[in-house]
Amino acid sequence: MNRNERWEKNSVFFLALLLLAGYASSIGLEFSFLQWVPTEQGKWRVESSEEVTLFSFFLFVSTLFLSIIPAFFFIPALLKMRKNEFLGWETGVSGRYAMYYFALYQIFHGIISLLYLFFQYPWFSEHFIWGFFEAFLSQFIMLLLALLLFKDRMRDLGFVRPAKGKQLLWVIIIFYLFSTFLLDLVVTVPIADYFNFELDSWREEQISGEVLQAKNVSWFASMIEIILVGLFVPVAEETMFRGVLQTALVERFGALAGILGSSLLFSAIHVDPVLFPPLFIMGLILGFLRHYYQSIWVPIMFHALNNTITVLIYFFNKM
Repeated sequence: MNRNERWEKNSVFFLALLLLAGYASSIGLEFSFLQWVPTEQGKWRVESSEEVTLFSFFLFVSTLFLSIIPAFFFIPALLKMRKNEFLGWETGVSGRYAMYYFALYQIFHGIISLLYLFFQYPWFSEHFIWGFFEAFLSQFIMLLLALLLFKDRMRDLGFVRPAKGKQLLWVIIIFYLFSTFLLDLVVTVPIADYFNFELDSWREEQISGEVLQAKNVSWFASMIEIILVGLFVPVAEETMFRGVLQTALVERFGALAGILGSSLLFSAIHVDPVLFPPLFIMGLILGFLRHYYQSIWVPIMFHALNNTITVLIYFFNKM
């Protein structure tokens, strides 16, 4: 590698770091819109607010700056670097390419946030079918970028047949029964009681509201909502967290760090302090399934089972 190639590689790496700072800032921005409201029972209820504070405004500006400005230099440099790299020169999912993946994701996230600044969200009416796809725009970007950046290495992300498939179905069922009947009892409720959190989740209310909205539009819209939440979201999110992130962390730091790291980020991006503990445990389960079976299809199956049954419960409870 000559001096110019080394400089180009280092510049792409530095620009990716700036974009990752924008990614962290965007998560902080989401949390800055949460309000802690005291209830009559002496507990704290977490609610989502649209009130813009000085801190949230600062995070919004920093997110846009760190997502848009570096993009003008990062994308051309990345394309040039990719052009100079011969096919198959790198195997697996390196930490460097995981950084590039999240950096590209943040660029698209920043562009969308900028567009929403000028064209108010949502772009499509709730009674129009595209309105449902708009709600899952982030997941579409997750999957599209993985297909573009790792198109020759999808096997490295885990899109292979599970290594140990004999007890696979029973393992998924056992983990699902644990997450349904024991997780709240042994994790969610004790931690919520310790911190005086009210168990009602603003995010769960948002999801149930979206299901009800789809149901009120038409049966076709309801089917689209069930497919997107139950099937598409698990594929997209598992590709990002267990496919790209966990694989890169495992290769660099080992299985424990990979599972813990992907679980922490997975629970954080849902932006719900009340559900953070159970989501972290769910992330550990998903990470274990990905690592033990050496296939991303297994956590996708578990994630899809959990999401599909949950959205069906929301759907039929509102009948």
